[in-house]
Amino acid sequence: MVDILLMDDDEPFAEVLSEMLQRRNHKVTICSSATSARSQLEKTKFDLLITDLVVYQGKTPVPDGGISLITWLRGAQSLRNDPWLQEMPIIAISGAIHRHGMGNLLRVSEGLGADITLKKPTDPTELFDAIAKLCPR
Repeated sequence: MVDILLMDDDEPFAEVLSEMLQRRNHKVTICSSATSARSQLEKTKFDLLITDLVVYQGKTPVPDGGISLITWLRGAQSLRNDPWLQEMPIIAISGAIHRHGMGNLLRVSEGLGADITLKKPTDPTELFDAIAKLCPR
């Protein structure tokens, strides 16, 4: 079992993904913003983070998404005392790459420290393979 924090503002997508992961005996905690994810990460040691890169309010992207979360995890000076948190595996997912001007988001997330990137909608087999690669047990 992998204890997963799933950050995605698309509630129906997050629920479906969570159900698929739970059927594979993973434990899943869902949150809808980087702010709520940081709060969860400060309280609980997860094995893996799966994060959407762009969070929207209505149709407007806001800076409380996966890019800021990955930046916080991989670079925050405050985390230097918690190497586990800084090194936690990250899978970044995004459907925003299909929007004008956002095609490089997955590459940007890799540059910031995401271990694996996947397009959204996510192919379940690719996701399961990524989890097995990052969290072998």
